[in-house]
Amino acid sequence: MRKTAFIMSILICLTSMFSCGSSETSAVTETSQASSEPQQPEDGIDYDLTTMSSTMIYSTVSNMILYPDVYEGKIVKLEGNFSVYHDEAADKYIFAAIVPDATACCQQGIEFVLDGDYKYPDDYPEEGQSITIKGAFNSYDEYGFKYVQLLNAEMKVNT
Repeated sequence: MRKTAFIMSILICLTSMFSCGSSETSAVTETSQASSEPQQPEDGIDYDLTTMSSTMIYSTVSNMILYPDVYEGKIVKLEGNFSVYHDEAADKYIFAAIVPDATACCQQGIEFVLDGDYKYPDDYPEEGQSITIKGAFNSYDEYGFKYVQLLNAEMKVNT
């Protein structure tokens, strides 16, 4: 009797899985067809990383660094910790939003250049403070390396 009940419960589970599968498949097909059409970005933002999980943010930033041509000119919004580096050879400051991975053991950053006349340190937050940055993605070569940055950026200090 127990064996029959066990087999019946497995069959019920399998039936419900397969009966739902066909409607999910059609929904996925409809969604993928709809997403192949060009879509207007919301608020002019092509990639809003502020709505993603920490794992997805870190993965997307990694992808941006590895394949910058895909993101060239796109408007990106992300949240991270403010960081500054002084390039002594060029005598300039480089500002970045640093994002950690889910376990906070690894970090990556995207440089940003604010739109307007800003002076460091007067117009910038303290290092490590949480910020949100929005700007146009750009890549450039310097010192034999490829770097990525957000140009014409807007910065909001998070409280």
